[in-house]
Amino acid sequence: MAVTENEPVIADRIVGSWELVEYSTTSDTGTVGHPLGPDARGLIIYSADGFMSAQIMRRDRTRYRSANVHSGEASERSEAAGGYLAYSGPYHVDETNCAVWHEMSVSLYPNWIGDNQKRHVRFDGDRMTLSSDPLVFRTTTLLPALVWRRITLRPKRTTA
Repeated sequence: MAVTENEPVIADRIVGSWELVEYSTTSDTGTVGHPLGPDARGLIIYSADGFMSAQIMRRDRTRYRSANVHSGEASERSEAAGGYLAYSGPYHVDETNCAVWHEMSVSLYPNWIGDNQKRHVRFDGDRMTLSSDPLVFRTTTLLPALVWRRITLRPKRTTA
């Protein structure tokens, strides 16, 4: 679905902060799953200077027993990382194909560092859906989709 002349371009519409509404996968048999739970939380931010950051987490992750961020036990760190997706880096928009490309400069998942990944973009009011090409795992094909809602915060008042 190409952008028409009357529509704002993706590069203009995507800039800003977005909160996760839903992260789901649909299998080739129609089964819908939620990799980080049905109530996953997340933020994705696209800056005007061409950088993005995505943070998505399972809502019910167990807190560390220690108050020191680097002192979690191996099992705690493993569980925390298993319920979290994070990466950041430059992005560029492909208006012709209604897509945005994410270049992973940093990532919680080390195998993504240096990757460029395409996300199909669709807007509907204050919502943006990002999806990837189908992912094939042995005998199953999954279609991931992340629905985001634009965040509009009012500036905080300061008191003198």
